[in-house]
Amino acid sequence: MAAVGQSAVFVERTQDSFTETSPRRLRTMVVDDSDTFLKVTCSVLDLDDVIDLVAAAGDGVEAIDTVARLKPALILMDVHMPGLDGLATASLLTRMTPAPVVILMSSDDTPGLRAACLRAGAFDFVHKENFRSEFETVLRRLLQAQMNS
Repeated sequence: MAAVGQSAVFVERTQDSFTETSPRRLRTMVVDDSDTFLKVTCSVLDLDDVIDLVAAAGDGVEAIDTVARLKPALILMDVHMPGLDGLATASLLTRMTPAPVVILMSSDDTPGLRAACLRAGAFDFVHKENFRSEFETVLRRLLQAQMNS
């Protein structure tokens, strides 16, 4: 994964580092300006059998650059970041070809924020305080939607 902030120790994984025989997994990137939340989220996702964690970024600009290079299928991104926030970044990312699926996250949880996330093109929203349970539910729904399309 891409280095995030000064303290992260991530290495990017490229598509050719996996064999054709490995099970189909979602190439995933996490974007958050909090190094602590980013590391914890990446640790949790790295244990998931469906997730292939390929990158992490600390802001919207870095996310756009990384998505253009690595083309992850799934982006988990914080809504509130300095500079290019998650809503603006999601709107830009979902216009790319191929467009990644974006799931926005925040420690705020209001109907207005959830609606704004969907308007920005996000597949769904996950409340950070309930990350594990909510993400699991959203991921199942995403996988089901992909199987049906």
